[in-house]
Amino acid sequence: MEIYLQGLGVSPGIAIAPALLFFHDRYDVPSYAITDFDAEQMRLDTAIHETRKDLETIHDRVVTDLGERHAEIFQAHLMILDDVGLREELTEHLTKHQRNVEYTLDMLAKRYVQTMESINDPRFRERTADLLDVVDRVLRHLLDAERPNLARLGQESIIVAHDLTPSDTASIDTNKAIGLVIEAGSVTSHSAILARALEIPAVIGVADAPSSISAGSLVIVDGASGRIILNPTRETCKRYSKAQQRLEERRAKLLRITKGKPARTMDNVEVMLCANIELPLEIEHSRNVNAQGIGLYRTEYLFIDRDSLPEEEEQYEAYSDVARAMTPHPVVLRTMDIGGDKFVEHLQILKEANPQLGWRAVRFCLARPDIFKPHLRAMLRASAHGAIEIMFPMISGIEELREVKAVVAEVTQELDDAGIAHNRNIKIGSMIEIPSAVMLADLLAQESDFFSIGTNDLIQYLLAVDRVNEKIAHLYEPAHPAVIRMIHQTAQAARAHNIPCSICGEMAGDALYTELLLGLGITALSMAPVAIPLIRAEISHIHLEEARTLARRVLKMSVAEEIKAELKERHLARAKKYDYLLDSDQDALLTEKSM
Repeated sequence: MEIYLQGLGVSPGIAIAPALLFFHDRYDVPSYAITDFDAEQMRLDTAIHETRKDLETIHDRVVTDLGERHAEIFQAHLMILDDVGLREELTEHLTKHQRNVEYTLDMLAKRYVQTMESINDPRFRERTADLLDVVDRVLRHLLDAERPNLARLGQESIIVAHDLTPSDTASIDTNKAIGLVIEAGSVTSHSAILARALEIPAVIGVADAPSSISAGSLVIVDGASGRIILNPTRETCKRYSKAQQRLEERRAKLLRITKGKPARTMDNVEVMLCANIELPLEIEHSRNVNAQGIGLYRTEYLFIDRDSLPEEEEQYEAYSDVARAMTPHPVVLRTMDIGGDKFVEHLQILKEANPQLGWRAVRFCLARPDIFKPHLRAMLRASAHGAIEIMFPMISGIEELREVKAVVAEVTQELDDAGIAHNRNIKIGSMIEIPSAVMLADLLAQESDFFSIGTNDLIQYLLAVDRVNEKIAHLYEPAHPAVIRMIHQTAQAARAHNIPCSICGEMAGDALYTELLLGLGITALSMAPVAIPLIRAEISHIHLEEARTLARRVLKMSVAEEIKAELKERHLARAKKYDYLLDSDQDALLTEKSM
């Protein structure tokens, strides 16, 4: 019998394969008396040496694939491995109790964990996981045990786990691990970030996933809708297999027919298509799909999942790398959008009752100039190496925009005084994602070089809908008439002051809305790299004057369903006529989340 589970889709696509259950069961550690202390010490030295090689290999691979920042966790693991105090205490216990080294290490680790978990500080709980990860590796070598290994999978599999450690995530065989189902985690967890970067369908927050799914049983993962299907019938498998095949064929065809071509409407109006990225790995993906720049670089990911703040130099190198790689195209760096659902433990931001309405984004940055100024210095210095632009998230009004621009001016002067190269005329943009910013868009446009509408948060704040709350997810509606009117109002204000207006939220990568957005006055779209070929194909079959006529008609509509019905009919008719999308039934299956 088919069983349906629901989670949060964090990486779109369809995967069908047997389940591989991945657990971190503790080893059965023996206890026995020892007489040869030197031999036991030698066993420990050998195990530590082998563990160090493991960690160095993982570190180097992560640096190559994902960049230095994501490899830092393994530097921390190496530091744990080389901790002199821990080593001395281990030697002392070996000498005093005369028990085998694996038993002594396991006992000592448990004692450390008990102490750390008694401290009411989330940072210590994170360090507990790191300690256990390192100890498990040493024990594996001491016991010559087979640890669950995701680096060498025998067949294509759906990985099902309660959670994945950094080591697990970094080691995963991305050729055979074709889908992820995770019970814990968040949209910013290692597994979610890696899945999106490598385009592996993934669903997190699946309650009781490890206990509900049997090893080897067939599983379907729909990474767009967040749906998991266990023991699917032959008919369901056939339906999803067909959809999966057509999706792969569509992606390959779209890439083939659109690569190297600009996004230009049928009446020869060019629309700029850019990529949203957060990992170095995605730069190459963006170039492969012919992105015309980076419309959103989420810089906060340099600050998340680490023990300390990134130094200015590290940030400068990261921003310079992407600027050089995308030259001559623009790279829009969003200042760190920390807070809300992006919690950074080492900054000691207190948990708030309503974090999405709390101390986040520019509010945090303006309150912490010690963090904000080096952040901006790194961006401005990197602007000497490419077409970098800076935009500020969660701008609520003109005072806030002037405050952040004043800090930019201050940092610019400091760089001038020090004779450090930078672009003195760097473009400054406002993210429009709070209703108050829409209402003041005419004023903000006078003091901004460009607008970028963050539809994800704009919809959330406008409709008072927490977009990750399953109970009210049905109320999160991009086609709501109020959303459409706010996009139009913002675009009109931008046009009146002759500045570009883009969208970098999820609506930008959904072909259902492309014609309407162009008709409303949007001049550029920024999205996940994987969506660019489809949107480029969609634009090439749109007539801008017809899009404007559509927009005028939609602006008079009062019901979201009516708007979506019109958009879907036009979108599917166009797609069928020019043969660049799935038929309506398959399209409905694959885009169920956004529809």
